[in-house]
Amino acid sequence: MIQSGGQRVLVALLFLAAAIPGEGADIEVKAGGVSLTLPGPASDFGEVGDKLRTTIFELLVPSTNRLLSAYIPAKTLAELSGGLPASGLDTYAMVEVVRRHEYSDCTPGAFDQVLKGAEPAMGKFDAEKVGQLEQEMNIHLKSIGTKPIEMGHPEMLGAIFQKTNASGYAMLMAIKQGDRSVTMAAGMTVMRIKQRLIFAYLFYKYESPDTVSALRRNLEAWADALLAKNN
Repeated sequence: MIQSGGQRVLVALLFLAAAIPGEGADIEVKAGGVSLTLPGPASDFGEVGDKLRTTIFELLVPSTNRLLSAYIPAKTLAELSGGLPASGLDTYAMVEVVRRHEYSDCTPGAFDQVLKGAEPAMGKFDAEKVGQLEQEMNIHLKSIGTKPIEMGHPEMLGAIFQKTNASGYAMLMAIKQGDRSVTMAAGMTVMRIKQRLIFAYLFYKYESPDTVSALRRNLEAWADALLAKNN
């Protein structure tokens, strides 16, 4: 979740996004020289555009990955003209590619090996990995004058779907920033699209078990849409 510490800096960055794309629009990007069509996770989500993508959302991506697209609900996009909401961004989504594998063809066999490695890793997200992620995130946040975050140990919810060229996983993660605490429900889909290894992430503020049900349902529907658009 992106909180509103360093308000003046964030507002200045957000005002750079004068032109906000319409909701539900697909975008065209390239990964490893291959053109991809990337719809949002739902019809009421809009892609954030170049300015917000580079000034805000890239700060949420580990240095090992490259951000291809980012999405937030259209209502939130409209509200950004007045600055970052006081409650932060509680729902957002991103599509990424691993930098060192971006130009490598991901064969069906290679994809199976990725999944075999992902499943044990999702079950053992240890304190060291959480600490590394927290440290890198805080370096990014410091660069825009935002308060550091503290990340709790994630509660792994395991695999939520698996199909040809896509596998989805979910977790719950507690995050504290200043005097504010929130639990996020996070979903990750590992996909093989046009022989490229792609990761799609969907985040919701956790409110109740219904949040996880919605995450499961919407993450799988998004994976189906991404695969269909690039068939």
